Amino acid sequence: MRYLAVDLGAESGRVMLGTLEDGRISLEELSRFSNTPIREGDAIYWNIPTLLDGIREGLARAGALDQVITSVSADAWGVDYVLLDEAGEIMEPVFHYRHPRTAEGEKRVLAKVDWPTLFDESGVQYMLLNTSIQLGSEEPDRLARARTVLTVADAFNYLLSGVGKIEVSMASTTQLYNPRLAKWSERLIGALDFPRSIFPEVAQ
Repeated sequence: MRYLAVDLGAESGRVMLGTLEDGRISLEELSRFSNTPIREGDAIYWNIPTLLDGIREGLARAGALDQVITSVSADAWGVDYVLLDEAGEIMEPVFHYRHPRTAEGEKRVLAKVDWPTLFDESGVQYMLLNTSIQLGSEEPDRLARARTVLTVADAFNYLLSGVGKIEVSMASTTQLYNPRLAKWSERLIGALDFPRSIFPEVAQ
């Protein structure tokens, strides 16, 4: 059986072919491409179109092998996210966790929920890059226009499949998922005034 993995790292991305045969797995790199964020002054954003082009090149090379591919999935670091609008289109810009807006987001979040509660609900240590802080940095009108939030990895899975879900290990990085209850934290999402409807099904 053959599987494709899209691995998005800090400086580059790659499409890997994994072959499982006789209980052993072998890996082959089909393509590698740069993961260079967009910078505008102090602001920093994900370059989603360029990354998608790199992924498509890897998929094309996989197709040229004329082999049956069982599945394809993307992975990236957690915390960063993509908002989809009512039409299912990506709402640009897609903020990078290094964007300085999180300083203001931290103030907004901690004005509503204290750090011990954030940790008790999610088990995630407190850092400015957490999804909770990043979503707290969003302007209310932009969140109001959003229909779905996906982690970056799951956004690429959505672009490849049309299915908008968040894989459980990705959900666990957001500081908005309760691992004990195995579901989104209604307590945190409600306290932070995030639209509950934008949080999709968690794929186990």
